[in-house]
Amino acid sequence: MNISVENVSKAFRTTFVVRDLSFTIEPGQILGLLGPNGAGKTTTLRMILDILRPDEGKINFDGKQINRNVRNRIGYLPEERGIYQKYKVIDVLLYLGRLKNLSRRMSHVEAVRHLDRFDMIEYLEQPVSNLSKGLQQKLQLLISLLHNPDIIILDEPFWGLDPFNQQVIREKIKALRNEGKTILLSTHQLSEAEALCDYFVLIDHGEDVLRGSLEEIRKNFRENIIIVESPQNLKALQELPDLQKIVLEDSRALLYVDENAPVDLLLKEIVSSVNITRFELSKPSLNDIFLKIIKNSKS
Repeated sequence: MNISVENVSKAFRTTFVVRDLSFTIEPGQILGLLGPNGAGKTTTLRMILDILRPDEGKINFDGKQINRNVRNRIGYLPEERGIYQKYKVIDVLLYLGRLKNLSRRMSHVEAVRHLDRFDMIEYLEQPVSNLSKGLQQKLQLLISLLHNPDIIILDEPFWGLDPFNQQVIREKIKALRNEGKTILLSTHQLSEAEALCDYFVLIDHGEDVLRGSLEEIRKNFRENIIIVESPQNLKALQELPDLQKIVLEDSRALLYVDENAPVDLLLKEIVSSVNITRFELSKPSLNDIFLKIIKNSKS
């Protein structure tokens, strides 16, 4: 099931939170919805979920508006976490499974199956309050997947997790994509987004400021960084041709050059200037691009 967001706008009083936003997510794809705090990400997710209604534009699922059937095919992990603390894990899962139109028997079967997949079967009879913060995070994600949804909306899925459990969740999300799920991921952890997402939409002040695959975004960004390390003084590299900027850090220099700069000629110039122990051409990370775009939008 695909999601189509078409020219959607939402204002609270006289302030636009989302303005003329459009994107499409297809089955088997992970779309990363990125942006700084207050950019309109959560409002966009709530409009997709029909918690909020857009003032303008439309949101369709396989060409149809949201209805009860569509709602039951969506799994949602909210940014604001909260599970019934005093009840047993199995009882919480049975209750929430029933809310997603599963029979009691099927709720029990899926609860046990998912607890086993998440290595949490030993906590089946434990009160939720006995679980660590990290385990409660995993349980919340498990709840969003309990009813085998076609669409999965994840708002900050890595928040509060240690590196090991981040890796566990990362692999679960990849497996869900391989199963053909439609996945919308919103996160501040850009390294995680970079590793997972097939397509990105970056919004700021509710507007689309950048979109595309990582390679498309990098191509349009048109900035390369050459990393040089040497035991010698690297100030001599300030005279290199095609150099946009240089950042000197002890025994390392970051050389910002145009994408079309002749790297082989630059290497010859560098080697003739200093004795190098490391030379690396580094493409900008998603975080580098994010920071530059947001900085430019504020200037």
